[in-house]
Amino acid sequence: MHTAYDILKLASRRAPDRLALVDDLSPRAFTFAQLIAELDAVAAGLAARGVGRGTRIATVLNNCLEHALVLMALQRLGAVPALLNFRLTPPDIAKLIQHGGLEGAVIHANADLAAAVKAALPAGAPLLAVGDGPRRAVDGAETFAACRGDAKTLPPVPKPAPEDPGFIFYTSGTTGLPKGAVVPHRAAEPRVLWIATQAGLRHGGHNRTLAFMPMSHCIGFYGVVLVTWAMDGTVYLQTQFNPVDAVKRIEANKISYLFAVPTLLHAVTQAPNYRAEAMQSLRLVNFGGGAMPPELFEHMQANWPGCTLRHIYGTTETMCSGYNPEPRGDALATLGPGYYTVTRVVKLGGGPGDEVAEGEEGELIADAQVDTIFLGYLNRPDATAEKIREGWYFTGDVVRREPGGMWTLMGRVDDMIRSGGENIHPEEIEDTLKTHSGLAESSAIALPDARWGQIAVACIVKKDPAADGAALAASLDAHCRASALAAFKRPRAYFFVDTLPRNAAAKVLRRILRDQAVRARDAGAANFVAPGERKAGA
Repeated sequence: MHTAYDILKLASRRAPDRLALVDDLSPRAFTFAQLIAELDAVAAGLAARGVGRGTRIATVLNNCLEHALVLMALQRLGAVPALLNFRLTPPDIAKLIQHGGLEGAVIHANADLAAAVKAALPAGAPLLAVGDGPRRAVDGAETFAACRGDAKTLPPVPKPAPEDPGFIFYTSGTTGLPKGAVVPHRAAEPRVLWIATQAGLRHGGHNRTLAFMPMSHCIGFYGVVLVTWAMDGTVYLQTQFNPVDAVKRIEANKISYLFAVPTLLHAVTQAPNYRAEAMQSLRLVNFGGGAMPPELFEHMQANWPGCTLRHIYGTTETMCSGYNPEPRGDALATLGPGYYTVTRVVKLGGGPGDEVAEGEEGELIADAQVDTIFLGYLNRPDATAEKIREGWYFTGDVVRREPGGMWTLMGRVDDMIRSGGENIHPEEIEDTLKTHSGLAESSAIALPDARWGQIAVACIVKKDPAADGAALAASLDAHCRASALAAFKRPRAYFFVDTLPRNAAAKVLRRILRDQAVRARDAGAANFVAPGERKAGA
């Protein structure tokens, strides 16, 4: 078994003088040998502050260089990073720290965040803040820059057991507060191998990766940063995603590998400085985490000629459970199990033996008796028991079973709209609405309804912010009526918003939209428009 730190250490022995990590906010860059020396110094500083094997330390950071350093320094000590989404509010971060019994934190320098985190931590727990200039110091927190020590003072650290917790990654939290998925040390190597082999990184040569997927998400860490280091490649950090800067970095640094959600790939192609010629160094783009628009896929396929496009499916809990090495424009949501995984499609609410027939929909479940699987949710045995049953992990994703062991993603069980005894996938509504010229983007949600149980509501970002909401709602309703969308699936109301709330992985936070829509409906707000009430049988 190789831990995450072992994987980096092995790369430093093979390629000590190759660049390992390049910052985007400063001239800082480390070769593999320099990176090991730097994180050993950070590890010594952490050890002097009481951090050791098994200590749970929260990180609340974006994709800054310090985030990579502290994660690997904690691994060096056998401590357990708990990677919290830096976009959460300070009160939510404090709740997760208290619930998880976390014993220290490294945060970005923000006074409100520091106060909330300090109050949530045990008295005397280490609290370090990352910042520069006037943001470097905040009350109650020590600067991360001061956390350095003599690596020679580091005590020997026993090799962790395979089942020892290695990381705590938090779920995306699209339907509620995130849960902490505890990933053991034994999972690091097979998670990286899955991406390196089936996702198709180059063996030999020099992989250059632009890392804008958040390291606080397992794909951003294992599937972007660690897999690049495992193959002696260079990670170019992008602290916060910016499409203009991404185009510049891809061209200037001859980036060969990206992992991105389709939303971010679309933003790159719409950047004012985008040129297909700037993408010519790309050799592999893995995508997942959202629907891929056919027109975007076709553009990349036609204009990035040396680049392989692959659809990857996975979860925080399992890493990767499926992929499509040769996606087609007419089947972009269709995947199959990887070489090292076993999946089934079972009836909603059923058990592992309740498989559906080809052409039917059900819940995707994955073999939980593999080394990539998580240990369970931190201090949530109830949630763990709900997700892992009889040796299978229940993903919560609704798929349609296809021939040859393949399946097509349809939506989330939690997002399903259940109206009048019928099931409606939000994606069906969104796919219909996106062809209307008056909207920039949309998301469909379920709202409670006394008569129907739930109704479908479309949350709309107008293309023209000045457009009249009532007129646009009527036009959208007519558009749906004229489409192939079944009558019972048609939105019963339209909720107009300035932007769709998203998490760090660019996934729409439907729970926030639901809360906003309920308040707007109950208040009779002008931005909540119901063009026509549903009638029985409609």
